[in-house]
Amino acid sequence: MPNYATVQDQFCSSYDKRKLCGFDYEFVDGPTRPLLHQTSRFLYFLRGKGTIVIDGHPYKIIPDTWIAVLPWETTEISSVDEPLQFIKCVYNSDFISQTMKSTYNTGNEMFSILTPIGNTPVIYCTPGEAKTILGIFDDIKNEVGVDSIFDITEEKELTNVYVTNKLCELLIMFKRYITKKECIQEDGSIIELRQRSEIFKYMYSHLNEKQTLTKLSGMFYMSESAISKYIYTVTNYSFSDLLNEMRITKATDLLTNTDLTLETIAQTVGFTDASHIAKVFAERTGVSPKTYRNIYTSVVNRFSEKEKSLSYGIITYIYDNYCENIKIQDVAQRFNITVIELNRVLLFQVEKNFDDFLTFLRINKGCELLLTTNLSVIDIAVMVGYNNAKTFNRNFIKIKNMTPTAFRNKILFQKGSETIMVEKLYGYPK
Repeated sequence: MPNYATVQDQFCSSYDKRKLCGFDYEFVDGPTRPLLHQTSRFLYFLRGKGTIVIDGHPYKIIPDTWIAVLPWETTEISSVDEPLQFIKCVYNSDFISQTMKSTYNTGNEMFSILTPIGNTPVIYCTPGEAKTILGIFDDIKNEVGVDSIFDITEEKELTNVYVTNKLCELLIMFKRYITKKECIQEDGSIIELRQRSEIFKYMYSHLNEKQTLTKLSGMFYMSESAISKYIYTVTNYSFSDLLNEMRITKATDLLTNTDLTLETIAQTVGFTDASHIAKVFAERTGVSPKTYRNIYTSVVNRFSEKEKSLSYGIITYIYDNYCENIKIQDVAQRFNITVIELNRVLLFQVEKNFDDFLTFLRINKGCELLLTTNLSVIDIAVMVGYNNAKTFNRNFIKIKNMTPTAFRNKILFQKGSETIMVEKLYGYPK
């Protein structure tokens, strides 16, 4: 069965998609599935020992291991010798890098930040270095709060400027450290700076250019079919679908963090014109670029008691209507709250934002229908609220790590204390 990499959301925070940075603590006591990240993040390991694989290269994890993950890199914790506890700081590296080069670079100095970090993604900090870095992370935590415990701090004066400065400081410290350090592979050998697997990062950094499998084939000395197969094996996306996913990801950053026109954004990310990006964007997100920009540039309000009192009605409404074509902005408007407030209510009550909760409900219903009826996959997809089987399949794989057909053929249906082989009941085609 394919072990697809889970494609991580491009947003820094689950409850506020406009945030430049999200902060959290995580605990891992066993190997994880591969994760393909759309957004940059720092991982700082406080405790434990194990091995992490970044774009196919294994690195030892020990206390005070600091890791920088860039967009469209794949990570997987392949082994855990002692349970791992670490800081996760998700941030918009494109925005921070451009800020450093344009706003803070008064001397017009030519420098590269993300490329050397991509070449050397792991640093083992000394006690002195650890104290400095943990101090910066603590400053960020106190400013933005901790996502997983819903520690949503009141927005302070000039928060974005303060957080931007702290992220710039982290990037500068990381770059300085890698000039004097070596990275250690899982087997203990030294890794020199070298070209690593660059297909995803090349695609992402050249979105404004015409990209084809033929061009990638010449760049990476692989056949077109091999590249296409590699992309699908890792992401479950075709080449063209992945390209559009990257373009929309970049477009959402530009919509929320700049005042560029839609025509300029279209040219920047590789769409033909404003009408082209508007069509693809609406298909991907369910709203127009203009609506998206209006939603996610609204004022942030703190989670309140009033919102909590609405939670039962909101959750009940979503339960009753998840098979319909419901949109987050419509639900928010129905309950007279903002989209950000709606996500905070859901995160507090069900620990999922709107998109994740809707997907969770639809896929669970799809599982039930797969195991208790002989309906086709496309019919089930439509019944649970999807317009096509392709979207249903993608979300199903993301949650269940197998296709709907594999699930139907392999999973047993339990009714009371009795386990039933559903293919014997309904004679499903293989």
